Amino acid sequence: MHRHAILLIEDEPELALLLEEILEEYDVQSASNMAQAVELLENFRPCVVISDLSLPDVPREQVVARIRASAPGVPIILMSAVSTQDLEEAAREQGADRIIPKPFEIEIFEASLVFGCGIERSAPHPESALEDA
Repeated sequence: MHRHAILLIEDEPELALLLEEILEEYDVQSASNMAQAVELLENFRPCVVISDLSLPDVPREQVVARIRASAPGVPIILMSAVSTQDLEEAAREQGADRIIPKPFEIEIFEASLVFGCGIERSAPHPESALEDA
């Protein structure tokens, strides 16, 4: 059985653990900062990167560029507790593929995996998808 590979970048340990549990059926690698993520991407090719927008070691406006430099062509989904409007603007400006505003419904998070990895699953379409980005 093929397991989809996902890179999760989240600096809040409790949320990272919860998301890892949700993603237990996938091949998940986790990083708590951008330096760890870049190091993981040297030998790990995910079908999607799910990243918090606010990380301790990189400015918000550089998050997507840093991921793209290490994982070109891989869909990037940004999560953040900033206002949805600010998150949409940051994602558009940086070229992210989708957003997940925090707090979020688990179904919305899982639906993003359908987009990112092409996983066939009956899940609701996230309202926060960037249609025209």
